[in-house]
Amino acid sequence: MLEEGKEFTNVSVSLVIDDHSKKGVPMPAEKCIAREEVQEEILQLLRGDKVTRIAVCGMGGVGKTTIMKQVHNQLLKDPTIKKVIWVKVSRDFDIVLQQKKQFDILKFQKNIARKLRLGLNDDEDATELAGRISQSLRQGRCVLILDDVWEPFSVEAVGILDPNGNDACKMVLTTRSQEVAGRMQCKMILVEPLPNDKALALFLDKVGSEVVSYTRYKSDIEPFLNQILKKCNGLPLAIVVVATTMRGNFNCYSWETAATEFSKYEEIGDCLKFSFNHLDGKHQKCFLYCAFYPEDDEIGKEELIEFWIEEGFIEDESRSRHSMICEAHSIIQKLIDNCMLESVKKEDTGSVTSSHQFVVVKNNEDGVSMHDLLRDMALKIIHPQFMVKAGMALEELPEEVEGRKNLLKVSLMKNQIRKFPSSMLSPKCPMLTTFLLSKNNITTIPEAFFDHMPGLKILDLSGNHYLFRLPSSVFSKLENLTTLLLEECYSLKEVPSLSNLGGLKKLNLYGTAIKELPQGLNMLTNLKWLRLGRTLSDIPDGLLGNLSSLQCLRVAERTIASRWEEIGRWKDIPLKWEEIGRLKKLESFEGQLSTLDDMSAFVKSERKFLNQYRIFVGSSNPRGYDHYSESENFSNVMKSIVCCHNDICGEPNWLPSDAQSFYIWDCKDVRSLDDISGFQEVTDLRHCIVGECDGLEFVVSSRYLKLLQNLELLCLFRLKKLNAVVGAVEAVVKSALLPAGTLSSLQQIEVGGCGKIKKLLPLRLLRYLQNLKIIHVINCDQMEEIIWSEYEEEGEKALEKLTLPKLERVILMTLPALKSIYSGSTIVLICDSLKWIKIHGCQEIKSDFWTGYNPLPTPEHLDFYGLNLKSVFDEEVLGLSARPTNFFSLKRIEVWSCNCTKPEVLLQSALALRNDLQSPEVELGVDTPMLNFGFILHFGHRGVTVAVRVLVPRTCPYRSCPKLKKVFSSRRLLGYFQSLETIEVYFCEQMEELISSSTYEEKEVLEKITLPKLQKLKLEGLPKLKSICSSFNVLICDSINDLHIRKCKKLKRIPLHLSSLDNGQPPSLKQIEVETKEHWESLEWDQSNAKDVLFTFCKFYTSTATLDIEEEEEKEMSGDDNDDEEEKEMSDDDNNDDEEEEEESLRMG
Repeated sequence: MLEEGKEFTNVSVSLVIDDHSKKGVPMPAEKCIAREEVQEEILQLLRGDKVTRIAVCGMGGVGKTTIMKQVHNQLLKDPTIKKVIWVKVSRDFDIVLQQKKQFDILKFQKNIARKLRLGLNDDEDATELAGRISQSLRQGRCVLILDDVWEPFSVEAVGILDPNGNDACKMVLTTRSQEVAGRMQCKMILVEPLPNDKALALFLDKVGSEVVSYTRYKSDIEPFLNQILKKCNGLPLAIVVVATTMRGNFNCYSWETAATEFSKYEEIGDCLKFSFNHLDGKHQKCFLYCAFYPEDDEIGKEELIEFWIEEGFIEDESRSRHSMICEAHSIIQKLIDNCMLESVKKEDTGSVTSSHQFVVVKNNEDGVSMHDLLRDMALKIIHPQFMVKAGMALEELPEEVEGRKNLLKVSLMKNQIRKFPSSMLSPKCPMLTTFLLSKNNITTIPEAFFDHMPGLKILDLSGNHYLFRLPSSVFSKLENLTTLLLEECYSLKEVPSLSNLGGLKKLNLYGTAIKELPQGLNMLTNLKWLRLGRTLSDIPDGLLGNLSSLQCLRVAERTIASRWEEIGRWKDIPLKWEEIGRLKKLESFEGQLSTLDDMSAFVKSERKFLNQYRIFVGSSNPRGYDHYSESENFSNVMKSIVCCHNDICGEPNWLPSDAQSFYIWDCKDVRSLDDISGFQEVTDLRHCIVGECDGLEFVVSSRYLKLLQNLELLCLFRLKKLNAVVGAVEAVVKSALLPAGTLSSLQQIEVGGCGKIKKLLPLRLLRYLQNLKIIHVINCDQMEEIIWSEYEEEGEKALEKLTLPKLERVILMTLPALKSIYSGSTIVLICDSLKWIKIHGCQEIKSDFWTGYNPLPTPEHLDFYGLNLKSVFDEEVLGLSARPTNFFSLKRIEVWSCNCTKPEVLLQSALALRNDLQSPEVELGVDTPMLNFGFILHFGHRGVTVAVRVLVPRTCPYRSCPKLKKVFSSRRLLGYFQSLETIEVYFCEQMEELISSSTYEEKEVLEKITLPKLQKLKLEGLPKLKSICSSFNVLICDSINDLHIRKCKKLKRIPLHLSSLDNGQPPSLKQIEVETKEHWESLEWDQSNAKDVLFTFCKFYTSTATLDIEEEEEKEMSGDDNDDEEEKEMSDDDNNDDEEEEEESLRMG
């Protein structure tokens, strides 16, 4: 396949992949004015069968990406689409070698593979990976969107093959080149510039209603506005950028000046530069710096802000670092508001990640990106004194670095640079101030390389994993160096003396392998920012205290890194607050304090200057902390205390009153948080995580609930004695009102491995949880009820209703004593936002666990596993006839390994939901151990059934199904399945007939049954199957292309009627898999020429002799002696299927 792709010029890819959910995550997208028809055309083509490749073409800035973002978000709502993959493809200016092109295809493949969760092997070549990608993309309808393609490439080489029917991947690309669309054989959709009326509507929308409503708008502004608009040439990007620049401007002279300026413009870049020119100098510098990153790169805000400070764009010696960071955020926001930058979100606000592990609400915008036209404009402005070749897959340093002596800044980040040209041992760049070489593959740098760069201030070598030695010229010649970044240089074991770098202000050694601090560190009196790693053997006493200018100190903080095993094991590096407290300019601190006495000293000290801290007391490596530290990073938690392996009760006040996150682990003497000295003074606690504290009986007593009004996350795990969330619960029950704001901010409550607790939340407390989104309970052996009603026990008058307006997920796993979520009959629960109910391994829960909801919740996803349910949908419980829209929003039902005594009730209920409620998508999967069979129904768009599969449990392919004899008890049922694409029936020993006819349906006249969309019919392991349907019926299946018959000895008649055989046309049936040639010969077809015509497409599994041997082996395998082995197989397969849940179960106890 790679050979076929050699004719195409390859693309270097920079991938922007929105992850995090299995199908995809909605992308932030502006509303497209006058583009609705284009969007709908693309959606119709993707939903249809005729087109598999689409190219959205148009000039830069015309809105192609914005259109596709809207399409992407619409596809996420389409139940017939299983996955939507977004890939951003960047331009490549310098790659010419075919070997390099092939490498970039492999990079492209690996990023798609990561999105598909395929796993990667370092020794896998492009051909092998293409095969795996192709196979994965064929496991359900998906759409691959490639944004900003500049050159054609071989889709076959990547693994994107043309779909076979609907069961594969369709591809959409955006490109400026119609030639690309043609050479890649795409259906072309041309996006034209906006017509005048639509362009004006967009401009007025962005310039603001106050300008349009200005009393003298018609006379003073409109004429000049029209002149400006004409120069934008109908390009949405130019219109939006210019209009936001003029937003709120009523001054007619400003409009006239702008119109005069626009009259000189010839290119679209000039229009964009108009907005740039209207920024002040500081904003201009900050904007231009974004061009140092690769095209279409997602730029992290924190990293970008740090560079701005290091470059001096914001720095002021008299200001705090915190105030500079705040100003930088305001600059970013202004650039976003002016449409010069675009905000990038990895998660939508309030969305949740991780369905199998503890979920974390993420609430921030992670970064920004820059439109390629704006980046092109910025590069023109900074040329020729700046060199930017970032993300261009360079393998060696460009030789032009040597020839440009007037260079001020160079960005070569995110390449694959391994070596330096032999002619460039010591380039002469006397004016160079910034050299960005991060995220390359550099191993060594010539010793004299920096000899002639006396003005260099910022050197970034971070992310060069194989760099094992630094050149001496860094430390002997760069006397003006202010920033040295070596983060994640995993192989670097030694840093020479820093004594000559007296001007150094920022030093990052995190992620290196150094064990001893470099000499001369104590002499860096100008150092403001220091980050050290965990491989250090020790930090000499007094060293850090001498760094009097430090504003930010991060010492061996806990984090996740994939290569630490290669560097060495984690080490605790405890510090003394006596020394840290001497740093009077310190604003941010992260590290480990030696003892609780140090914490007490920290609390007593004047620490108002600390606006951010994360302090470990005891061990700095608590179990499970990685997950929760991530949740802190994605919220407004700035001040955290992590306390491990300590007897903390009775100690002097050591808990700071301004702590926002509190994590305690393995603190044996804690009965409740009340016992901790200082807890009563904490007023802004947002995260509370408690684990493996064997003495803890409850979290907090009712008297201190008022302290938790800002609490967002409450997590309790492996607490042996925990019997309640709130102590003295009788006070909670009896009190008419709790303190105002009690738990009013709580969004998540997670409980796991707490074997003594029986009931989780009393209703009296629940009424205050108006922001609760997630309830997650796992591995609690005695948990009987999640929400319990104290009113019935007290005989009090019930409340009329109780609303949980934001509750989205209820996840209950491995709760063997659980009987109900809420069983009360006197309280009405209203949960209008509930989207997902997941119940696994709760054998005692009853079918009426819905009781108490009124109206019923309207979830999108029901997931049941390992339950003893008679039925899932009971009309008496659900009241389907009375409230037929309760499950209108249901998209997916999963029921596995549940002892359903009446599985037909499940089927009937599912059909009722599908037909009566017109549910957009339902997928019902049932395996029933009592009857030893299972089935899957997939209801696609608008409720049409597209697949039926009947099978035994996945873990035991040879187990019989003694009670299942028919799939469809009446041929009339097939009238509901006109969109059926697949019928599969496996290993049902008593199966006699697929489609049965009742007595009153039998007629001695040949009657046709039409299944117009049936593509696959697969029958295997059905020894008693005599017929597919009655001898008086024939199946019209003109779309069928795959017939599979194996181990169906008694089956003789194939009642398929192919209209093409009557017309002399090639049949749709292209693949027939039959046991043996002898079996094929014995089959009878209603059409006389069928057997001869179709023989060409037959594939035979084996000979008759081999088949006899296989049958003997199967008989032996089905004997009693093999029961243990079957059980082992089932166990092994279950472990593989539920790997993520198993990991969670182990972590939760």
